[in-house]
Amino acid sequence: MRESVGGTVLFFVILGFLSLLIIFIAMIMNYASAYRTSNYVVNIIEQTEGRVDYNNSDESLVRYLEKNKYYNRLDVTCSEIEDQNASVFHVTTYIYFEVPMLGLNLEIPIKNDTNAIYNVRCSDESVKACNGSC
Repeated sequence: MRESVGGTVLFFVILGFLSLLIIFIAMIMNYASAYRTSNYVVNIIEQTEGRVDYNNSDESLVRYLEKNKYYNRLDVTCSEIEDQNASVFHVTTYIYFEVPMLGLNLEIPIKNDTNAIYNVRCSDESVKACNGSC
């Protein structure tokens, strides 16, 4: 009788360890996807100096997000550096993680900023196209 109780405890310890390992791997994969998306958006904004085509071309951000299956929220905001006549774009992507059995719902933001982009104002019409949530 004693050996069967010990085997059951060991089985649940192994099951718990495997569950934690699977949760950890899932979070790493979600983080990598969100960071890759954030980095891509920052690179596109820096290359186009804030004048990004969000919806209309084959190389648009919406098409990139669909192609890479990133369906979480993406926030792009702009702030101005007054004394340098420059703007900085702040890109935030999110990881949503839910464990129904534990009642755990996480929303983890991943923030990334562009370098200062000179001679671009946040009030420009081409910049206002996606100032906020895309």
